[in-house]
Amino acid sequence: MNCNIIKDLMPSYIDGICSDETGAAIEEHIEHCQECKKTMQLMQQPTIQIVETNVEVAKKPFNLINKKRRLQVITAILMTFIITSISALVIQDVGVVNQFFFPKVTAIAHITDDSEEWQSIRFSADGINTQDYVIYDSVFWKKEIINDANSDSNVYLRVKDEKGDVIIDEFPISPGKGVKLEGLKRKEKYFFEIKASPGRFFINAV
Repeated sequence: MNCNIIKDLMPSYIDGICSDETGAAIEEHIEHCQECKKTMQLMQQPTIQIVETNVEVAKKPFNLINKKRRLQVITAILMTFIITSISALVIQDVGVVNQFFFPKVTAIAHITDDSEEWQSIRFSADGINTQDYVIYDSVFWKKEIINDANSDSNVYLRVKDEKGDVIIDEFPISPGKGVKLEGLKRKEKYFFEIKASPGRFFINAV
């Protein structure tokens, strides 16, 4: 057999599907033919199969992960912005927040004579706007009246309702001390009157 016929039969020989006679003829030929022997050796070497991968399919799981990660980042940024904005508002209006949870109004009384007559006092929450009554409009009020430690001396106080009736008769308070006011109702106006020797007095309602 010539070389071309041997090369055509080589695949069948390698796969083991040719007859014994054909196989013996091929083996006899390649013992004497170096070119066919090299061709046989090349054909018997293992081949590397290249599998084409669909790039888009392979990228899909990573795209899903990246999309989820982007959503997490965007959510974190939005939450940070919201928290920062709320914090800025709280800091800006800290006085309002403090007044809500820890309500307090202060009255400054100047007594200039020894007449020992009752004088009404005006309260202020901000040091600017004043009113002649206290209204306990939330559960955070302790309903306590305090004679500040900076006051000049002891004072006497009494409490009236909107009708002008005395509902808590006079009671003394020394500087730095307070008195719990029992029986006062929420959302009702109460008017305080002071009596003391000449001096300057700071009265806090909390």
